[in-house]
Amino acid sequence: MISWKAVFRQGSRLAGPAAALALLAGPAMAEDTITLKVAHLLPADVYIWKQGGQVMTDEITARTGGRVRFEVYPAGQLGKDMLSVLSSGIADIAFFVPQYSPDKLPLSTAGELPGLYDSSCEGTHMVWDIVKPGGLLGDSEYKAQGMRVLFANVIPPNVLMTTRVRPEGIEAIKGLKIRANGNAVGKTASQLGAVPIQAPVGELYDSLSRGTIDGTFYPYVSLPDFDLENLLKYSVHGPRFGGNLVGFAISEASWNKLPEDVRQIVAEAGLKAQDQLCSYEDRETLVIRDRIVAENGHSVVELTPEQIAQFEEKFEGVVAAWAQDMTKAGLDAQSVLDALKQ
Repeated sequence: MISWKAVFRQGSRLAGPAAALALLAGPAMAEDTITLKVAHLLPADVYIWKQGGQVMTDEITARTGGRVRFEVYPAGQLGKDMLSVLSSGIADIAFFVPQYSPDKLPLSTAGELPGLYDSSCEGTHMVWDIVKPGGLLGDSEYKAQGMRVLFANVIPPNVLMTTRVRPEGIEAIKGLKIRANGNAVGKTASQLGAVPIQAPVGELYDSLSRGTIDGTFYPYVSLPDFDLENLLKYSVHGPRFGGNLVGFAISEASWNKLPEDVRQIVAEAGLKAQDQLCSYEDRETLVIRDRIVAENGHSVVELTPEQIAQFEEKFEGVVAAWAQDMTKAGLDAQSVLDALKQ
């Protein structure tokens, strides 16, 4: 909820008619301070916030000379359902994850599909074109939910990682119990012959260490956040396993209350954060991968072009199954896929 705090400054004390004339001549007060509430599900120190959301808010505050300030509520303090937090006016800006709201943002889950992109920045720029204001989904999905996307992020593509079994191709992973949260990732595991297991990320460490799951689809860049480097001994390089779309959006109601000059700054700050976050993720992906190979005994399995082609062929089945589900629900999945592939 936007709160407006008038800041009055009066250099001298005026009385009687003189005071009235002075007020009529021009109000002796500075511009209103705009305070925006930001809600997200992330820990306060996780990189997605530090390299993305905080970059945006700091940029806005700096460029407005402190005229716009933020109250930040991490870790779901204002509620776990971010879209409801936004639509109810509890917060002005909120973190969104289409995977968590497939009933409200179904077509946006296309950002999770495998076989479409090789890096965070590539996937982010592909997805931004359709979720941005005026984009294909920016109008049909986000505006329909009363929200406006400020920036999107496709987390670096998942990597298939295992604890004990060296994944030397599709045959080697058949029957393995693989954590695969989300519709698209679950379909990917099934297409590859693995057993998809739904598990919250907070339970992933225990599940891997106890052997209740054999591996996970996970990006290198997020391994340090949950101390997973020593548990996952193998990863597969080559196949494009897909990722996860996240982002920050402002409610249309809050956006419409902002002065025009502030809107321009907010929009530009969102794009700056978007580019900085995906660039950070792509750099750190390589840094962390090389570090765990050198220091943790991690082994990256390099597949042959023929083996990679086998994975990619399975991914086509995942995309087709996703499109079929969307079409059955009366949604134009093909237009979204065409837009992404352009």
